Amino acid sequence: MSLAGRLEEIELAELLHFLALNNRTGKVTLSRRDATGVVVVRLGRIVYAASSSIRETFGSILVCRGLVSPERLAEALERQHLAADGQRLGALLVASAAISDAQLQEALKQQTGLVVQELCRWRSGYFKFEVAPVASSGDIGVDAEELVVSGGVATDQVLLEAMTRMDEATSAAEPPSTPRAIASAPAAPSLRGEVTLGLLRRAAPLVARGLLLVLRGDEAHGAGQVGLPGSDPDEVARRVRLPLSEPSVVAQAVERRDSWKGPLPPMPGNERLLELLGGPRPLEALVVPMLLREGGGLVFYGDDAGTAAPLGATEELEWALLEAGLAMERDLLEQRMADFERARGFRP
Repeated sequence: MSLAGRLEEIELAELLHFLALNNRTGKVTLSRRDATGVVVVRLGRIVYAASSSIRETFGSILVCRGLVSPERLAEALERQHLAADGQRLGALLVASAAISDAQLQEALKQQTGLVVQELCRWRSGYFKFEVAPVASSGDIGVDAEELVVSGGVATDQVLLEAMTRMDEATSAAEPPSTPRAIASAPAAPSLRGEVTLGLLRRAAPLVARGLLLVLRGDEAHGAGQVGLPGSDPDEVARRVRLPLSEPSVVAQAVERRDSWKGPLPPMPGNERLLELLGGPRPLEALVVPMLLREGGGLVFYGDDAGTAAPLGATEELEWALLEAGLAMERDLLEQRMADFERARGFRP
């Protein structure tokens, strides 16, 4: 059996539910203008999922979940690089007792679920399901097998979580329609592209490389970059997630509401950030926070990328961040005014 069609007509969730109900084995490939995806099922259970719009490495998954330290991960990656047998990173970490097999499988299940949830949000594009043998272990016919879940993930469980999250997002997107609701609506200031570009242009002469972070809840999310290496530095920046509960210079600057500059001290959050950015360890770094009155805020991290070149003054970045923050607050105020005018129009 082979199936093909458009996601506008058959959603991925419907297709996966059908495959699970009939215990099918094979591979679903997805494509749209800006991304591709793949889901592999064995007897209806999901054993592998990947999306070009989610490019989080397996190592960063383990570090972000606190299962291994950046130092332990670096050692395992070095052993993997030197080994001639092509052993997988997960197997190396389990063999060295860095993590247990149960922890490995749990991390794989969580990541697989997140990828499927992201793919279920696609409302346009094409899908194709092809029957194909999927071994219980070893080669399953995909390019990257590090995220293969040996026992598979219950498809209905993943789909239920995906539908719940999408329902919550839809409910949250409904605009407030009463004065009290408008006044108490949670602040969600957005960062416009032109604001980001202007801020990064002003930061470029001051640092060898820099990362713009947006505060969302208890995390700092990468939103833009300047000077990062690689073929897709913007994607590297977007992968950054720093928990503010974890010790780091970013978390400290946000808590103290003050800029910081100097050599990076050894902290878990600092090591996580450097592992995500890659490249040599910097000799000096700076962090400039700008918290908004409505909640959230911006943080700029910059360093010398190991070049020992002197960094610029933090005052210039503070002015640039203040300008960006004011633009975000202005946009939020305009949105609330639009909600107010729209709600008034509904009054008898």
